[in-house]
Amino acid sequence: MSDRKCWTEHSGQVLHSKDGFDVIDCECCGFKHIIPLPSEEELREIYKHDYHVKDKPLMLEHQLEDREWLDATNNARLEKLEEFLGRKGRILDVGAGNGFFLQRAADRGWEAKGVEPSDKAAEYAGSQGLDVDCAVFDRSSAASLGLFDVIHLGDVMEHLPDPAGMLELCRDTLAPGGLIAVGVPNEYTPVQKILNRDMKVRPWWVAPPHHLNYFDRESLENLLTRTGFSPMHAEVSFPMELFLLMGRNYLDNPELGRECHAMRKELEMSLTRTGNRKFLDKLYTCFAEAGMGRTVLMVARKEG
Repeated sequence: MSDRKCWTEHSGQVLHSKDGFDVIDCECCGFKHIIPLPSEEELREIYKHDYHVKDKPLMLEHQLEDREWLDATNNARLEKLEEFLGRKGRILDVGAGNGFFLQRAADRGWEAKGVEPSDKAAEYAGSQGLDVDCAVFDRSSAASLGLFDVIHLGDVMEHLPDPAGMLELCRDTLAPGGLIAVGVPNEYTPVQKILNRDMKVRPWWVAPPHHLNYFDRESLENLLTRTGFSPMHAEVSFPMELFLLMGRNYLDNPELGRECHAMRKELEMSLTRTGNRKFLDKLYTCFAEAGMGRTVLMVARKEG
């Protein structure tokens, strides 16, 4: 597509269209997002009641199946945060989900707090003895929480109508020298473009109204910088799109998707169990240099 569209103050080239929404490369925001953007009230209803029940009904079941891998992944992430911070401290998990990251943080000695808008997910996290508020993280809810040494947002920013506003709120909720860790899907990658443009695979990553924003490393880093952070570390996860290039089209086959995911898990756990996590990091650094990786995580320090 080569059309250019405007909506309120947002304008840019249209990349894809789906279900009445257009994905634009927004010149105002510096990252790709849909137009029109749903209201915050509409999104609150989606995530409070529907997301973990209607849209992601098997999320908890799959997370329980993946427990060993999730714990290893979360441990590695927390180790890096402890290294960058120089200690453990107060950590806030925004969009805590069912609480698996928060559980690892608490087990490692962090003072761990979570905020989660889904009532079902927050209820499960609470049943595991975790301190999770069923709420949207906004100025009102943040006012009673105090300051944190680290704020973690895993798979949150792609869902927000105002991601810059969220980062500004996180900055104000961090103690001086505090860290933010932001993980998002890595979209419009070279592999995705090849599959869509040259192999006519549908753009499966375009998923409005749940996914509003489409980041890559550069656009996420730029947004963090504009909102008062100094980026200091970036990493990616396994590029699942490689399976599509190898003829394993899991897009409309959930069972095959789980098989591909199991292969990815085995790769990572084999290297983790044998004490070769650093080699895994080097492998994923190579993927990142090629613009690949299914997700990108960026750690940044609060300026000032």
